[in-house]
Amino acid sequence: MIMFSAFFSASETAISSVNRIRLKNMAENGNRGAARALKILGKYDKALTTILIGNNIVNITCSSIATVVCIAVVGEQYGSLVSTIVTTIVVLIFGEVMPKSIAKDHAEPIAIGVSAVISFLMLIFTPFSAFFILLKNGIAKLFRSKESVSVTEEELMAIIDEIEDEGVLEQQESNLVRSALQFDETTVDEIITPRVSVVAVDVNDSAKDVCDKFLSEQYSRMPVYEKTLDNIIGVINQKDFLKEYLAQGEKLMIRDIVQETVYFPHMLRISEVLRTMQKKKCHMCVVLDQHGGTLGIVTMEDLLEELVGEIWDESDEVKSPITTVSENVFEVYGDVSLGNLRRFFEDREIDVEIESEAHTVAGWVLELFGSIPKNGDVVRSERFVVTVLEAAELRVNKVRIELVSDEVKD
Repeated sequence: MIMFSAFFSASETAISSVNRIRLKNMAENGNRGAARALKILGKYDKALTTILIGNNIVNITCSSIATVVCIAVVGEQYGSLVSTIVTTIVVLIFGEVMPKSIAKDHAEPIAIGVSAVISFLMLIFTPFSAFFILLKNGIAKLFRSKESVSVTEEELMAIIDEIEDEGVLEQQESNLVRSALQFDETTVDEIITPRVSVVAVDVNDSAKDVCDKFLSEQYSRMPVYEKTLDNIIGVINQKDFLKEYLAQGEKLMIRDIVQETVYFPHMLRISEVLRTMQKKKCHMCVVLDQHGGTLGIVTMEDLLEELVGEIWDESDEVKSPITTVSENVFEVYGDVSLGNLRRFFEDREIDVEIESEAHTVAGWVLELFGSIPKNGDVVRSERFVVTVLEAAELRVNKVRIELVSDEVKD
């Protein structure tokens, strides 16, 4: 009887803690036991009820037999007491704790191993399990919340961490899933190329000047403005320009080959930006500030990099936007978005908070200094020591960020 009790206890734990994804992969590879276990999981309430019914029948039978035996051995006066003590200890150790502990560590093989017997018992106990499930559902309705059950993003992230630890997903794959979950939360102003870094051409520039700029900058597209960068009228494509330039030479008017672009407010989510750009077949858009001026530009490549990480082509100068110098020291380019810096720290489980209304590291550093810093300037905050490594006249190009530990602060 103890063996039967152990069987049901192990079955309960194995079915409750088995990894569905792993079982599904095994079933797809032809494992019949895994396929049977998956069917049991699909009827979890019925399976659990069947196991509990079986376990209770076994334990009650075991207790009854033990009582009869103990009374026969030690007499009626102490037989029931001895039976209770012995049965409790034996069932607890060998019928509950040990089988459940083993099943927890070997959930998949045990779930597969017991699947045939449990499937048969589910069929035998169908009338009883149906009654108990009906009773359970009736009682559950009395306490059911009106709010629909949902899974939070934090719970999804925890699930991703768990399946990554179990080896179901590689780190690169799990990072892609995390990026997809966070994609809808990111606003377009977090990933822009800021206005000060935008390379653009005036619609009245000569064809030769535009050609020289394409050759020197190595961009496939550039925005075109009229009089001021706040008035971007479209985008010029390198291939289209070179084709017309070879045909017309200096007679080419830039205005004639300007393609329309789209404009977005700076607080729009990048998921909406991506959908619109796909619909309009647009590769570059203009991001506007609250006053309607140009805040910066965003390309399709910028949007895709939020999902898959940095994308390099043959004309890019490969550089790491964030470089780890030592355990607590990092070198960061000023045009890195604060969102990316926060995610960099989160991915490495570095517990720091960056509180700022700025969108880029350069903007955050300007907030810390309260003025435009020069090369070598240092500013200290509660958790950071920031040193300016490269600064132009009106902007910060690169900084070193050193994390201050709690021990140093104390």
